[in-house]
Amino acid sequence: MKALPKILLALTGVAALSLAYPASVQAVPTTYQYIGNHFTDVSGIYTTSDFVTAMVTLASPLPPNFQGKVTPTAFTFTDGVLTITNFDATVAVFIFATDGAGHIVEWSVVASSSPLGPGLRGVISSANGFRVGDEGYIDPDNEGFNSFSPGEWGGKAAVPDAGSTLSLMTLTLMVLGVAAQRFKRAAA
Repeated sequence: MKALPKILLALTGVAALSLAYPASVQAVPTTYQYIGNHFTDVSGIYTTSDFVTAMVTLASPLPPNFQGKVTPTAFTFTDGVLTITNFDATVAVFIFATDGAGHIVEWSVVASSSPLGPGLRGVISSANGFRVGDEGYIDPDNEGFNSFSPGEWGGKAAVPDAGSTLSLMTLTLMVLGVAAQRFKRAAA
């Protein structure tokens, strides 16, 4: 009967691990996609066929009724001429507001691959009451924009972290198997 306390101890450990584990699971990264409308005013190398698109990956989904600045883990912006990513951006500002379901309803996003000043290179998208529309620019002679015609944000569904769940299930089954073997030996 000495094996029974060990089995109870093992099962208690598994139960404690099962209860504590969800708190330690990290949030699932979520990627939001933006598709803007075609530019209506263009100069230089920009055309009315160009428009702003973006992919912004956050460590976790934006919560409902959120308003504030966020720091993406990765992003890519393009305006049809210029592409700016988290690897080459010198300025990147991301401000979002969500509705009760966590959908992006207002935003102000700026990404630039040169310091603000002469020789600007950047992409802007906003729908926040102050400025509404998209813009892509390289310098004052090469830019495209639309006013009062922002695009829409959509979120990709986050993929659950199946690896952690499978690891926990495997660990639980291993502990139960060892406990059953010891219980079987003690009974014999």
